[in-house]
Amino acid sequence: MTRYIVTLIFIYLSCMDTAMGQSHKKDLTINYSKFISLNNFEEIRDIKRLYVFNDSTLVFPAIKTEIMPKNGILINMPKGITNLKNLKELYLVGLFISEFEANMMALTELEKLKFSIPRNVDIDKLIADLRKFKSLKIIDISDSVVDKKQIEKLEKGLPQIKIVDTTFFK
Repeated sequence: MTRYIVTLIFIYLSCMDTAMGQSHKKDLTINYSKFISLNNFEEIRDIKRLYVFNDSTLVFPAIKTEIMPKNGILINMPKGITNLKNLKELYLVGLFISEFEANMMALTELEKLKFSIPRNVDIDKLIADLRKFKSLKIIDISDSVVDKKQIEKLEKGLPQIKIVDTTFFK
């Protein structure tokens, strides 16, 4: 619970910093609804770390229970993401990806990626997609709703990438 509260405080402080017009920084924190409505990625093209969070996770974290939606919220990546050529770290907090769109492959400098994997994902397709990120070193799949066998398959299929899973609710 403490980790969850610290994460919420971090997100809040990061949002306040962004809201104060600090666009010259290399980090950007933005909620998902604003992220998908961005139409001018040129203004943030020098960003190195991008934190996109699902507003509803501030109240309802992704947990493994039957009361939560089976696939959570699947992210749609804006086409303008291709302009973020310098992006090294992408944190999609409380957002699920079942497959990567072609525009994501333009992130050739991406080294760290955090996202959640939904239930019933085609893990082989996901592995094939992740192999296309040539610079990727670390994947954080915390809060995914997949079983241990799928995580083991992911680790085996991506031996050059460190897989991090610190899911709080197990």
